[in-house]
Amino acid sequence: MPGKRNPEDKVSRLTGAVGDTLREKGYHGLGVNKIALRAGVSKPMVYEYFGNLNGLLKAYIGKKDTWLAYFESLELPENPTTEELKNCFIRMLQDQFRYFHGDTEMQKLVLWQISEYNPLMRAVCEAREREGVRLLELADGHFRKSGISLKAVMGMLVGGIYYNVLHDSAGLGTLAGIDIKNEKEFDLMLNMIAQVIEWAFQAAEFAHSTKN
Repeated sequence: MPGKRNPEDKVSRLTGAVGDTLREKGYHGLGVNKIALRAGVSKPMVYEYFGNLNGLLKAYIGKKDTWLAYFESLELPENPTTEELKNCFIRMLQDQFRYFHGDTEMQKLVLWQISEYNPLMRAVCEAREREGVRLLELADGHFRKSGISLKAVMGMLVGGIYYNVLHDSAGLGTLAGIDIKNEKEFDLMLNMIAQVIEWAFQAAEFAHSTKN
């Protein structure tokens, strides 16, 4: 059989089976027996290639959660201007909204992250958070002593993106009269992400100008 003796094929099938299980059963359905059976791979192979279930999940999450790779791909100069930072934050959250809305597996991962404590998911969140905070700190000079917190704005927007998408994927209908399954209303949300970040930068600039 194709791939029978190919370790890379078995690894791919096992990580793929994790994603399939997440989509269909959620994180409660993740178990070595079920994943191995779905992948068509013997259970001992899970331990041979990954050590344990946690190792398999770590490999899957490392492949699926693209945020660290996304942070690395951001093209910012060593000393970015305020305009470059603002556009970077807008693009980043708009990309997040598009990606999260279109990826059921990522939705299940985030739902798992916020539903119960898991050391692996905690480590993933902390790694993502470190990179996000590092990026936010580049804008500290623009917001310092302005009374405007970009970190709070971004926290509210990220939380709003997660909730809007999870609300929609659960089939709960519109939220605040917005249906993100509708292309025009989805684009409206993208535009408002940009507008809110723009307002935050403008408000900080105005606060500084009134003090001078």
